[in-house]
Amino acid sequence: MKVSLVLGLAVALIAAPVWGQEHDPFAAGRFHVTWEPRPYGAPGMIEGHVHNDSMARVANVRVEVEGLAADHHLVGRKLAWVIGDIVPGGETHFVVESLPGAVTYRIDVVSFDVVSGGVEAP
Repeated sequence: MKVSLVLGLAVALIAAPVWGQEHDPFAAGRFHVTWEPRPYGAPGMIEGHVHNDSMARVANVRVEVEGLAADHHLVGRKLAWVIGDIVPGGETHFVVESLPGAVTYRIDVVSFDVVSGGVEAP
């Protein structure tokens, strides 16, 4: 009983999708993020796009949005989920409220799940 439980757990862990930790080194250079003020809808929103440059289909992609003042100091930060899976070479988007006092933003992918394919070593 104990052996089958341990083997079952080991198989489940091996079969589970890979999860990118915050500021995952695999994310560096594998995603390209752009943003702009959202021209429609509620005022004070920004819309961003995440392009997947990796060789893997990814899901549950989360970005960290850092708002910067004119003198480049940090005025706030928040996390946001992008919409849907992103196939290799594909793109999806996200929408967040703008941060008070921010004139520009620094946005990075901080976590993701690999659904299929593989993320090549850095």
